[in-house]
Amino acid sequence: MKKGDLVKLRPDDPEIERLMGWGMRNEAYMASRPTTPEEQEEWRVQKRNDIKRAQERGEETFHIAFNDAGESRLAPRSVSIALPVDGIYIVERARCRVKLGWGNPTGGMAKILDTTTGEHAYVAREMLEVIE
Repeated sequence: MKKGDLVKLRPDDPEIERLMGWGMRNEAYMASRPTTPEEQEEWRVQKRNDIKRAQERGEETFHIAFNDAGESRLAPRSVSIALPVDGIYIVERARCRVKLGWGNPTGGMAKILDTTTGEHAYVAREMLEVIE
């Protein structure tokens, strides 16, 4: 697999087999991508607005600013992208590591472009096969 290849999700991958086994129409694999700084700032602005509105109504704001453990709520590090199981995708990076959470970067990934939505997503390389 290399940059520019057309790929699809492997139907024999265990995760895809599990999705297909549900027998639903329009199955989608949930891939991820890191959030952009703009998306994180938008999340922070929304949180501040929610706190302000709750204060104006005289409501408690602890559950907005903090989680159940009393830790500050932080902007998400990644977002989920729904990829149709039968979709065709373009490889943008065939081999990469991506940081999708608060831990170390995950290796063995490929960056793909959904040709219908224009959304970028990261998927494990082993889940993809090149279309001949």
